[in-house]
This record gives sequence, structure tokens and C-alpha cells, in this order.
Amino acid sequence: MNRAALPTRVRSVSEVTAHMREIELTGPEVPRLRLRAGAHLVVRVPDGEGHARRVYSIWRHSARDATLTIRVLSHAEGGPGCAWAGEVAVGDRITVEPPRRKITLDERAGFHLFIGDETAAVPLLAMRAALPPAARVCGVFEAGGPGEEVPGVEGLPPLPWVHRGGGSAVGSRVLLRAVQDLELPGGSGAAYVAGESETCRLIQRHLEQRGWSRRAVQSQPQWAPGRPGFGAGGD
Repeated sequence: MNRAALPTRVRSVSEVTAHMREIELTGPEVPRLRLRAGAHLVVRVPDGEGHARRVYSIWRHSARDATLTIRVLSHAEGGPGCAWAGEVAVGDRITVEPPRRKITLDERAGFHLFIGDETAAVPLLAMRAALPPAARVCGVFEAGGPGEEVPGVEGLPPLPWVHRGGGSAVGSRVLLRAVQDLELPGGSGAAYVAGESETCRLIQRHLEQRGWSRRAVQSQPQWAPGRPGFGAGGD
């Protein structure tokens, strides 16, 4: 399958948490990209003599500065994506594919509910930052511990985090219980659920049991155990 290829180079690299790096890309096509908060893109990372396709959420896009910023979380399973993110340096050249999206803000919603793990915090917090200042916002995020909490946009009140400690991120009961305990505003809201695939399924089912319609809950599984390149499609 032929896919558009956009050449970029690495403009800056910084640490977000002990296991997450922020990578700023620039390139001739970047200013012309049109995307909404919550989008992601496929990065063709080095893998032996070829490349592997890995999906990363977009944290920030600036047409004026010709920059596209992603945040990459390393994980225990490793793989070519983690290796690339751990070794990438300013000036490196990397090919990406045009941004795509599965979830996006519902501007008609009376309030916005954000739920996810540390991988989901990147697109969801970017979406939150794109809302008008007066928007009603609630939600909860999950991380392994305090040091894994992903910082949001400066100036916005933080949403709460829960910690799974030694618990599994797969089908997380910690995050599910936190959602079950949430007191939600009245009125019609929009929910955005992202993160590990089974956890997304459990939370979507719980929200439906609380009376949410399927159309009011947007879900974006970010990863699944044992499935490298989840969401990227085949090579």
C-alpha cells in the first residue's frame, strides 16, 4: 500500500518524565498540515535495514514555526520505536505520514470528560487545551506512580491522577474504579476515552451502563499488549 511520506528533521528533544520524551520535528510540509487537537501520526522509525511504522500522538503543531511535536512513552516491551525515541538527536532525519485522527472535540457538548492512561494523556490533554476557557471539564488519568504523571498545559488546572502501582495497565481496574467514583456534571456531555485497548472497552461499557449513548463516547485504543505498531496498519 502506498502512503504519503513527509520528510522531517528533529529540531529539539527534551524529557517530559523519566519514561517519556518530547520530540519536536520540522519540515517543508509541516506548515501546510491541517489538523485538530487529538490527532496522531505514523512515524517510520529505523528497524534494522528498513523501518517500522509506529503511531504517536501529536502534542503541538505550529504552522508559523513549521514544527510538529510528539511525546513518546517508552515501555517494558521495548522495540524499534522505544529504541528510536531513546537515541534520537537534534538534526536526525525521519519520515512521517500525514496526521490522522479518530477522536476529536465535540463543540456542542455541555461538558467534556477525559479518561485515559499516561499514553492517552498526550492527545487528551492537547484536546483539553484547545477548549475555550469557559468550557466545563472533568475526568481522571492513570499512571504507574507520581513520577509518571504527564504534565499538561501551563495555566490550566490539572485533572486528577490515580496510580496503579504494581497493578496491570491491561484492563485496569484502578482506572475503572476511579471512573466509577466520578461525580459528573448535569446535562449532556462528551466523553473521550483513550489508552490500553481492554481498559477502553471496560470504561466505555461502564459509561453506557450509566446512561451514556454510544455516540457520546469517543474511544481511541492507543496500545495493546504484544501488538507492536498497534494502530499503524500493515507495512
